[in-house]
Amino acid sequence: MGSALSAAPPCLQRELCTLKNMKTFNRTCFSRPWIVLAAGVLFNVSLPLCAVAAVEQFNGTTPLEWSVRVAQSEMARRGNSLFFGSGLRARWDYTSALFGLSLVKLSERIGDKAMGEFGYRTSESFLTAEGGIRTYDAADCNLDMIPQGRLLLLRYDQAHDEKLQKPIELLRRQLASQPRTSDGGFWHKQRYPYQMWLDGLFMSSPFLAHYGKTFGDPSAFDEVVKQILLMERHAYDAKTGLLYHAWDEKRTQSWANKDTGHSPNFWGRAIGWYAMAMVDSLDFIPPTHPDAEAINEVLRRTADGIARWQDPKSGLWWQVVDQGGREGNYLEATASSMFVYALAKGVNRGYLPREKFLPVIRRGYEGLIRDLIRTDKNGAVSLTHCCQVAGLGYTSASGRTRDGSFAYYVNEPIIDNDLKGVGPFILAGIEVEQLLATADSPLVVRGWGDIDAVLARIKAPVFAARDFPITDFGARPGADATTAIRAAIGACHAAGGGRVVVPAGEWLTGAIHLLSNVNLHVSKGATLKFSPDPAHYPIVSTRWEGVELMGYSAFIYAFEQENIAVTGEGTLDGQADWDTWWAWNQKGKNQPPRQKAARDRLNAMGEAGVPVAERIFGKGSFLRPNFIQPYRCKNILIEGVTIVRSPMWELHPVLSQNITVRGVKIHSHGPNNDGCDPESSRDILIEGCVFDTGDDCIAIKSGRNNDGRRVNVPSESIVIRNCTMMDGHGGVVLGSEISGSVRNVFVENCKMDSPNLDRALRFKSNAQRGGVLENVFMRNLEIGRVAEAVLTIDLIYEEGARGPYRPVVRNVSLDHVTSQGSPRVLWIAGFEGATIDNIRFTDCAFNNVTDTDLVRHAGRITFENVSIEPAK
Repeated sequence: MGSALSAAPPCLQRELCTLKNMKTFNRTCFSRPWIVLAAGVLFNVSLPLCAVAAVEQFNGTTPLEWSVRVAQSEMARRGNSLFFGSGLRARWDYTSALFGLSLVKLSERIGDKAMGEFGYRTSESFLTAEGGIRTYDAADCNLDMIPQGRLLLLRYDQAHDEKLQKPIELLRRQLASQPRTSDGGFWHKQRYPYQMWLDGLFMSSPFLAHYGKTFGDPSAFDEVVKQILLMERHAYDAKTGLLYHAWDEKRTQSWANKDTGHSPNFWGRAIGWYAMAMVDSLDFIPPTHPDAEAINEVLRRTADGIARWQDPKSGLWWQVVDQGGREGNYLEATASSMFVYALAKGVNRGYLPREKFLPVIRRGYEGLIRDLIRTDKNGAVSLTHCCQVAGLGYTSASGRTRDGSFAYYVNEPIIDNDLKGVGPFILAGIEVEQLLATADSPLVVRGWGDIDAVLARIKAPVFAARDFPITDFGARPGADATTAIRAAIGACHAAGGGRVVVPAGEWLTGAIHLLSNVNLHVSKGATLKFSPDPAHYPIVSTRWEGVELMGYSAFIYAFEQENIAVTGEGTLDGQADWDTWWAWNQKGKNQPPRQKAARDRLNAMGEAGVPVAERIFGKGSFLRPNFIQPYRCKNILIEGVTIVRSPMWELHPVLSQNITVRGVKIHSHGPNNDGCDPESSRDILIEGCVFDTGDDCIAIKSGRNNDGRRVNVPSESIVIRNCTMMDGHGGVVLGSEISGSVRNVFVENCKMDSPNLDRALRFKSNAQRGGVLENVFMRNLEIGRVAEAVLTIDLIYEEGARGPYRPVVRNVSLDHVTSQGSPRVLWIAGFEGATIDNIRFTDCAFNNVTDTDLVRHAGRITFENVSIEPAK
């Protein structure tokens, strides 16, 4: 099960469909956790129940079924011919490797063990008892011989069989000694001196990246990145968006342009090799690698070029890509299959935007099935119009000079069922099935280049142009308007939505519960005052400091609603003070706060796994309500209002998605008065807000300790921009209730300045909470004065190192950040076994620094063009 689940996307909020058999696949779904692998990092994500659409069919068959039919047909045609010892001329090479790999991947998806074993035998049958490889000669330095190693690595990952490690290391040693161009690019073969081919990137890079992941060799990742970037530098053509087949550094080959070293044309399959190399390598390269985003940028450029040259009529691609319709050119199956596979996998893994490439992928797959798939009378399926082979230099089997000309490419033999097309076709069906089975795709974030993709997912809800003034339902100034507001919300909801309007004046209320399609609009000059009486807040399903319970309703609450809003220029006044709500957490002399007993009891219930319905905390528990809490909601807008005197956290979306917080002003200085605390939520935009708080301005959370791990939903894809942070413990904080992890946070163009602001960016966790805190990017920040440090990473918070859950903080960048005064730039405290790695400062200036930075138990911290000016 693990291998199949590992192919699932990291943030796909969909049910897991179990392939019992081909007939029930599109209809059998179960709600369960996903264990997924994103760029080499494991996440265990428990997801909400939601519907999965039936998969689209092509000529009456789903993409996965087409993959199965082609795989079974080709296995029958090939028999034992691909295995060593069959008596036939089987050899260790990339074509059988690609077919074998596709069979293993398909077998993982459909549960056909025999198919997977067939795939593995295409490589394992060549191994000797001593760990050698039959028909392979390392002295050839031939990159085409490397791909079989991918199958060995897949098998090794399952069983760690030492017999497999010897041939794996043999291939790794070839790459270590591979001859190179002057800038370090692999020669394609010993007999192709000073030549880099697009083909070679697929042959070497995915194996090398997988090796790095399996054996913990970070130098392998560096090599992969280097080769991919060098290849684009030497082969990319900005005019067409395509890449030339090869590059000759010495310009001595007959096919090489004497000025550039390029081969003459854009051959489809070569570009397909390169695209597949990137999406397959990214399965293993850690997102924390400093050049991971650079690969993603190259992939996006390559994908743009592929999409640009798609034939508009057929949806396929031409043998010579940019010369469609020229006499002799033809729509070619291997390149078209590779392109569909690479684009679909890129979208499924979040490397490419779904909206842009889904139409390209669908048209491409339609074209493959319509024009290039043929079924004979016995039901055997063939992939037609495959270019048999094409290369550069020397002569072909027919005696034709391989000069890279248009005439050369279009005159090489055209055959059916070339494995260089069959393998990618099978893989394409797997990816297209997954893509079309879901209405959403994940987003893998590696840097600022991905912020537009994050923002594209966030759209504020729009409401019907209907107003429901609360005065129409009996509200009167100075009197309790709770019943009138509830009636107005009910009427608005029943009518299909609109605005529930609180007009100018002072209005009193208890808990307000929003319903779908309702915008609670607090008009300019209106003040909505919330009762300080706990009896006015019913017991609901909620979260309190990261633990689920049945507790007091938030002042404004919604449960499992869609399209909801709180807007306007009015004021929301919680009326909290030290005589009411705040007194529940007031620390007396030699006396604990009143909330402590209930807080401890709730945490103990969370650790013990007591059912949430039995965790009832009402009167006498002293667990304060939040101000605004959408719980398991989506499509949320909070805009324009001013919030004062909150009991506790002001804005607290939980297990929600597609959230916009815009132009909100928060002034509240009570205990635990965080400004905005997104928890286990995703796709969030916080912009143009003012935070003047008694605790963290923005604190991103995902559940506490075992209860957070039970729910296990991260907070992710959050953009914070153009905000002002005044008083607070931290400007932007991740934690401390962070057991479900957080990732993909962008902070830009913000101002932070107050003698009562302690830190600009803060991470806090410990060995009880754990969590992976990654991909946090901050730029263009103006920081006045902070009381502790610009960046604080505190992994010894509260329980510290006492516990089994080692937190991870990685891939954090601060660009163009300035501060005018702070004791330190860094306060970083980890512990043995925890991870703090890849923290980067670029183009920053920190003035009036008074103390020495503190750094304990941290990995890579890099500074580029950074100035630190001491106060003295």
